[in-house]
Amino acid sequence: MSHNKYSCGFEEFYSKDHNLWKSAIAEFFGSLLLNIFAGAACAQGEDIIFKAFSNGLGIYIVNVIIGKLSGGHINPAVTVAMLISRRVTIARALLYIISQCCGSTLGMFTIKYLLDDIYHYGWHSYELTENISPFQGLAIEFLLGFSLLLTIFAAYDINTRNLHCVNCLAIGLCVTLGHLTFGRYTGGGMNPANVLSVAAIFGNWDFHWIYWLGPIFGGIMAAAFYVQILEISLQPKIIEAADKYRLHVFEREMLKMKSNENCA
Repeated sequence: MSHNKYSCGFEEFYSKDHNLWKSAIAEFFGSLLLNIFAGAACAQGEDIIFKAFSNGLGIYIVNVIIGKLSGGHINPAVTVAMLISRRVTIARALLYIISQCCGSTLGMFTIKYLLDDIYHYGWHSYELTENISPFQGLAIEFLLGFSLLLTIFAAYDINTRNLHCVNCLAIGLCVTLGHLTFGRYTGGGMNPANVLSVAAIFGNWDFHWIYWLGPIFGGIMAAAFYVQILEISLQPKIIEAADKYRLHVFEREMLKMKSNENCA
């Protein structure tokens, strides 16, 4: 993930390689596919473990498919965090969020009409339980967004050399953990586009703002925390290691030259 100055990026709309439009289509397709997986899983019952692993595996598969093209955001909270940390332009962020919301909604509508009505009882999952106040729900969604974005920033840090599939697995496991720990209290929203798709179908907009404000604000805080503290603290160690390596290579070359001189 590279750092750039804040840019509107509207010139990307006219780029000859059409990278922006290809990436937006990838985000649309990824959100569509993810919500087909998640919707079908949630429609089968109230088993929180089953739902958690279905969502986590869905995130993993979708990121493997589209991650190298668009970055595999498939979540407005991720896109906003990347915008704040100057990883994407304003134009790209807006197009991504629109694509994510449209893809998620279409995916959920697809599942609704593919499955029989008897399977729909498990879909009202993005709700606060009776003992959870709006403030508690907001705090939970904030924590979920914070942990998700912290995992993403760590997985794709330029100072690491992880394989793409390993990064995707880390993100999928984070989503799984979020659903396992807090899924019973808020439904484990974590992704505003997913929650929007369910609300659009069932018309349940109660405390809908929690599922946008919580993950997005949590993602912004994670971006600030990682970029300003964790990412910077890694750089001196890497520079020191690189200097030691260069010194080692230099000393080795000097010894080789002296050895050649002695032989001569």
